[in-house]
Amino acid sequence: MKFKIYTIAAASALIMAFGSCKKDFLDKEPVSQVGPEIAFADAAAAEKIMLGAYSGMYNDYHIWDFMTNGDVTSDNAYAGGDNAANIAIDKFTANSTNGNLTRDWNGLYSNIKDANIVLNNVPSIKDAKLDVNNRRNEMLGEASILRAYMYFNLVRLWGSVPLVLALPTNDAEFYPSKVSVDAIYAQIIKDLEFGAANAPINVPNKGIVTKGVANALLAKVYASKPTPDWAKVQQYSDAVISGGYSLVSSYDALWDAQHENNSEAIWEMQYDGWGGIHGNWMPSVIVGTGWKRFNTPTNDLVAAFNSENDNIRRNSSISFKNVVSEGWADDYWSKANYPYVNKYRADDKSNSYILRLADILLLKAEALNEQNSGGWAQAKTLVDQVRKRVNLPATTAANQTAMRLVIEKERRLELAFEGHRWFDLLRTKRAITVMNAQKDGNGASLNYNVTEAKLFFPIPQDEWDRNPNVR
Repeated sequence: MKFKIYTIAAASALIMAFGSCKKDFLDKEPVSQVGPEIAFADAAAAEKIMLGAYSGMYNDYHIWDFMTNGDVTSDNAYAGGDNAANIAIDKFTANSTNGNLTRDWNGLYSNIKDANIVLNNVPSIKDAKLDVNNRRNEMLGEASILRAYMYFNLVRLWGSVPLVLALPTNDAEFYPSKVSVDAIYAQIIKDLEFGAANAPINVPNKGIVTKGVANALLAKVYASKPTPDWAKVQQYSDAVISGGYSLVSSYDALWDAQHENNSEAIWEMQYDGWGGIHGNWMPSVIVGTGWKRFNTPTNDLVAAFNSENDNIRRNSSISFKNVVSEGWADDYWSKANYPYVNKYRADDKSNSYILRLADILLLKAEALNEQNSGGWAQAKTLVDQVRKRVNLPATTAANQTAMRLVIEKERRLELAFEGHRWFDLLRTKRAITVMNAQKDGNGASLNYNVTEAKLFFPIPQDEWDRNPNVR
């Protein structure tokens, strides 16, 4: 397999943007190797560097590793395949030389660099066109949200990391030190609040970040802080829920490639295939015969779907195939009935959701349940709303403790393979208990032996070697 390595660029790095595309927000003139003398000249060039910030997201982290980090690390998927880096992540043996960790660290910081180019330069561009319809502030709001999202991923995966808010201007700034988790969350919230106040509301498609994206991320951030603020989670969840989104009536329609940028989508990666500008290669490595695919659904997840008689979401999320004729073996499943992820069916045209409404409805339910012992009754209404869509009966949970576990399971079944499960287990402090209880299909322990020290990735060795201040 061929993996691209994304490196953190210095201030003089070239911005690579891309040309004509079937997706509206990428329908721009081609631009490559945009230097500062061009990029920071006028409104048209400002739009190009904004486009560069979006285009930079089509890297390995956002195309595929979001699922490896969110689902393979958790109890939703085994690594599958034969890639040693993925298998190490699955088994909690990843060390600082793991290639996935290196590319994700570099990819996220490259995305931060792209956002910083917008934030550091668009304010000083002297072109009145940027102030028509408040476009300058919209762009700054978009870039702030993008930067916040990248740091949200970094802090949840690595904990304490460097906080880079500007392009480096001297030797010392090329070697930033780590800052505390609290400091990172404070900056994330600051960026998202600015984004919520300035980002656009109505956009041509869900690939562009908006006020709704900022509010949804704020809800998730306040739930994920070391000390959650459930009142804030409810506040920002309510802002999303009242923001014009609605559940798609059919759960399977979310995945049939006929309903992209739908009413439930809050933020969605935009793919148009290799004949366009951004092809999604992830489906080809998780679905299909001929060689052993990656990110195999676990026995435990299938059992969780079956225990709820959740046939609609199970069948939308997982497909089973007879692959006995294939020349590979598997430690966990019979090849006569082998499971594959089923949420990405349009091959290189499959969009993927970063945020959608069901996530926020269940997050609000959690906030209601956690704020007081009687909040479970209000939470029940939201949980049942999500369950009703897939023809499941109302939950029987009748107290705070029971509702807490119901919400956890509901989030797992609703959001499987969308990159959320591991982070849910982390923020609820359930990761060690859940992962160490994992068994294979025969009831034998998987012996993950997860400890507090294994909850976060080690900083990549390449970064240690480059920057002694991250040690």
